[in-house]
Amino acid sequence: MNEKDFLQFIERTSAFQAEIAKIISRLNPASEGRLFVAFQSGLLAFEHATAALQLISSRLLPSGYSLFRPQFESLVRGIWLLHAASDKWIDTLSQPLTLEAANKSNQGPTLAEMLVQLGKSEAPAHIVEQLQEFKDITWKALNSYTHGGLHPISRTMTGYPFQLTYHAMRNSNAVTALTVQLLAILAGKPENMAAIRRLHNEFVDCLPIINI
Repeated sequence: MNEKDFLQFIERTSAFQAEIAKIISRLNPASEGRLFVAFQSGLLAFEHATAALQLISSRLLPSGYSLFRPQFESLVRGIWLLHAASDKWIDTLSQPLTLEAANKSNQGPTLAEMLVQLGKSEAPAHIVEQLQEFKDITWKALNSYTHGGLHPISRTMTGYPFQLTYHAMRNSNAVTALTVQLLAILAGKPENMAAIRRLHNEFVDCLPIINI
């Protein structure tokens, strides 16, 4: 992949995100409870994806890469809140931000624990499998960028091949596709799934193969 191809891919990803944003703008979550807090987590995942694209477009690559982990975590948390979280955790994460509420939320399950709980829930099995596979393949690298470890330090010296960022962004786009699916479900607008599937076909060049 050369620079011209990469810049074209970035333009396509920007268009993909713009279409996702249009769908999200039509969605209204429930005003409280499980659906609301899960919806907020999904919105956060999309915001991380948008910010990552902006940073990478500005050639701030390690900073952009560092947002892929919280993007993924926010999506998993949203699905966990919908399908597996106890009422206690829904209440905890619905509270106004105070020191006490923050301390309680910090005692919540890890990402690995959320995935285990999702595997025992009524969440769609193929979605849970995709999330687990994504974690298994990418987690060490995601952690390294989030914490300023070997990966970003080494790449600062050797540079970022276009192909590497292309694959990383395609993975991020897949997380975004799952995120908008979650948000449509939470808003009680399953009719938007047809539009989401059309997007998957229209922007197949921006996505790895995923089932939605």
